[in-house]
Amino acid sequence: MSKRDYYEVLGVSKSSTEKEIKKAYKRLAMKYHPDKNPGDAQAADKFKEIKEAYEILTDADKRGQYDDYGHSAFQNGGMGGGGFGGGHSQGYGGFEDIFGGAFGGRSRGGFGGGGGFEDMFSQQRQPRPQKGQDRQFSLTVEFADAINGCEQIIELPVNGVNKKINVKVPAGIEDAGKIRFVGKGEAGAYGGPAGDLLIQIHVRAHTHLKREGNDLICPVITDVVTAALGGEVEIQTLESRFKLKVPAGTQNGRKFRMKEKGVKSRKGATGDLMVVITVATPTNLTEEQKELLIKFRELS
Repeated sequence: MSKRDYYEVLGVSKSSTEKEIKKAYKRLAMKYHPDKNPGDAQAADKFKEIKEAYEILTDADKRGQYDDYGHSAFQNGGMGGGGFGGGHSQGYGGFEDIFGGAFGGRSRGGFGGGGGFEDMFSQQRQPRPQKGQDRQFSLTVEFADAINGCEQIIELPVNGVNKKINVKVPAGIEDAGKIRFVGKGEAGAYGGPAGDLLIQIHVRAHTHLKREGNDLICPVITDVVTAALGGEVEIQTLESRFKLKVPAGTQNGRKFRMKEKGVKSRKGATGDLMVVITVATPTNLTEEQKELLIKFRELS
């Protein structure tokens, strides 16, 4: 059976460069390699043909002989020195050479063994840029500073060097909220960007105020008489002090909502101030007070 022209086998011209020949071979080898076509004898023969063509055309001396004498240069001990034994190459060394052993683990005379086709270009591909790791530190602030915002200068190691960083704590930040400094983390790899520096905020508890979402919870204690007859209780928030009217018959646990007097979040939403009434039960009563309460109970 006559052999096809090696240039035709690889789909290249006689003027093609070695780089172009390798590129063509790589494309065809991926398509016909036995690992990708198990049990396909036709694909195996095709692979041998393109491999044989590749080994001739990428060897300067053999390519010159082929251009001058064609296939006869390598037949019957011709000028090629019998390197192909009638034109049929043994093994698959050329393919493994060009792909850096991506099909390693098989014998040079067969298709068996390990090695993944998907790993074919693992040694040829350039590593992808990788972003550096983020670094995280903690900063504790007062309750009022988290509500109103503040600035603090802290010293942290950045890229191996201690640096002073001005941390602007935004108004309305919640406990465990984070402030991000882009590009201040670990250096990237293979030209990738540096990671980020994350400052996690911890908020100290207030003496009496609490935060639930964007609402401020303000518990207030009042006496039994004020709760029963009505009156006023004094409210102390972060920035102001005022009096709240308590209607007669106020029960323990009653809540009074004051619209948009709470926390303004980082996104601009403002919560409410929730005043929660606790009615204190009197203790250490005098005899006169006891008698009055007994009389009140009798009247009730």
